Amino acid sequence: MFTPIIRIVLVIFSLIAAAYFYSKEDFANMSMMLIAGGLFIYGYFKYGTVYAAFQQMKKDNINKAEELISKIKNPEKLTKGHKSYYYFTTGIIALEKKEYKKSHSDLTQALNIGLRTENDKSIVLLNLANIELLRKDFNKATEYIKKVRELNLKPLVESETNRIEKEINVAQHSI
Repeated sequence: MFTPIIRIVLVIFSLIAAAYFYSKEDFANMSMMLIAGGLFIYGYFKYGTVYAAFQQMKKDNINKAEELISKIKNPEKLTKGHKSYYYFTTGIIALEKKEYKKSHSDLTQALNIGLRTENDKSIVLLNLANIELLRKDFNKATEYIKKVRELNLKPLVESETNRIEKEINVAQHSI
């Protein structure tokens, strides 16, 4: 949720507050400040900037999302949930850059790790179907569309699913 700079500021503030409480011999509050600083450091390694990047991606601010997600140097150290959204975000960024192989790999990894909501799963499956459509592998694209249809879809995802399904049918019949 916090950017690395905000985390650093909070850790520094926690250390300064801990030093202040130490000078006042208030060891209970000093301990709390040290624990708070430790939690900010722990959060940096376990959660990174995934949430902030994902929120930027949802706002269609791909450049900012890419900037935030690139600050994560060791995605394998993230928690399971954050790791799946890390790959979700990097997959969408790669798709925007027309890097279909990386996008497919990252989105598949996000799906395999597990996403929280059916809507997120449907968006990933829909993007995978779109990638297969662009690769002209209509059978795989149709399989992904079938998986999307099994989920409880929101209206926007439903309309996009219908659009991609029509494109698959048109492309199959034009061959």
